[in-house]
Amino acid sequence: MQDEKKELPHFVGRQTEIHQLQRLVQSKKSSLAVIYGRRRIGKSSLIREAFKDQFVLYFEGVENQSKSRQITHFLSQLSYQVKNAHPQFSVKNWSDVFLQLVPIISSHQSVVIVLDEFQWMANYRSELVSELKMIWDQYFTQKGKVILILCGSIASFMISKVIRSSSFYGRIQLMIHLKEFFLSESSQMLNQLGVEEILESHLLLGGVPLYLELLNDRLKQDSSVRLGIQNLAFLPNSYFVEEYERVFVSHFGKNLNFKKIISTLALHPYGLSREELSRFTKITLGGNFSQELFNLESAGFISSVRPYDKGEKSKFVKYYLSDAYLRFYFSFIEPNFKKIKSGAKDIFLQLTQKAVYASWLGISFEYLCAYHASKISEKLGFSGIGYTVGSYFQSYKKGTGIGGQIDLLFDREDNVLTLCELKYTNNPVGIDVISEVEKKIEILPLKKKKTLQKILITKSPPSTDLLKKAYFYKILRATDLL
Repeated sequence: MQDEKKELPHFVGRQTEIHQLQRLVQSKKSSLAVIYGRRRIGKSSLIREAFKDQFVLYFEGVENQSKSRQITHFLSQLSYQVKNAHPQFSVKNWSDVFLQLVPIISSHQSVVIVLDEFQWMANYRSELVSELKMIWDQYFTQKGKVILILCGSIASFMISKVIRSSSFYGRIQLMIHLKEFFLSESSQMLNQLGVEEILESHLLLGGVPLYLELLNDRLKQDSSVRLGIQNLAFLPNSYFVEEYERVFVSHFGKNLNFKKIISTLALHPYGLSREELSRFTKITLGGNFSQELFNLESAGFISSVRPYDKGEKSKFVKYYLSDAYLRFYFSFIEPNFKKIKSGAKDIFLQLTQKAVYASWLGISFEYLCAYHASKISEKLGFSGIGYTVGSYFQSYKKGTGIGGQIDLLFDREDNVLTLCELKYTNNPVGIDVISEVEKKIEILPLKKKKTLQKILITKSPPSTDLLKKAYFYKILRATDLL
């Protein structure tokens, strides 16, 4: 298996996924699995760890290359990994390519075949999927025990062309959507840091394993997370200055609409409706726009939320820029691009002393809590109860002052509505928070049978006065999410 992607220094988290993949090895039958998730998320590291004791043939697609170039690259990788394979480079179709694997499969008790960056290998078309299905049914599953892993970083392709394809209907034994780490997993990677710096790291970069690995390496030289970020993101040609372009070229090529959507949402941290997003970006509402939003959301860059009182079919949806690095990039890196390129000193360290940075951390904390909704439900003791989770928003009505947004709301099947107020401040949270929550409750369309439960989630401890009021059912600290 090729080792061209840097492995994590400590393989943390992912134990559930590792065990799921290893169970395929333990099965007596051939198995087909699909793994997808954005780039930098650790798919290759997961596969290496799960199958480190197995015979693995690893093939990776080449970005923006023709079918013939993909086939040549595939066969070159085969020749490198199996010395006596002697592949026929004259073949023109994928069926003949895969047939060259049959003798290898037949000579081994068990073989793991990994097709990585599958969307590039397929040139984003269904042809490869159809040919692979035929070879899978007629040869791979008949000649020995084969574990076939289809792995891709373009989630929209993996969902629509692979998982939902008629070719593989009923044939996929395991599907893994690999997402960012939770705080608890990030803390394992950054185990030399205190909880405050672990939390700030996650707010800045999210739970992307490669990003945390880079920060971890940087901390061997720098004495704090903020110094590490200064050197990783605010020096000419530093990693996070260039990462934005790398991400979009690899995911979306030259389609400028994706950048328009992302940059527009970056300016509106509390989200935009589909119609507002269309108006601001000047992208016409229609099928292409819907597909572009689907692609971005599948990749994990944006998210959509319906108000809790609206049904699943409601078109009243808000879109948010949910990727932490992209929010960080547009808030601090892009506005200071000229300064960074000129070599100006201590740009980020100066930014962290300003009120705008503290405000940004507060908004990012709201996103972090939304991502950790399942963890919050566990801490509050209702994870075993069915619920939907999201936000509630109401546009301000002229002259009334009525309107606003509730950041996190659990609509539970046990007839409880759990409203979470989120605070990220250095000072203790005082009794002023009560009036803030009461104003939000005023806009909330309470369902008759629902009991309203009020929760505070805060970085800093509550004040003595607030505790005496006993207003909140429970108060969670940000560290409870670790």
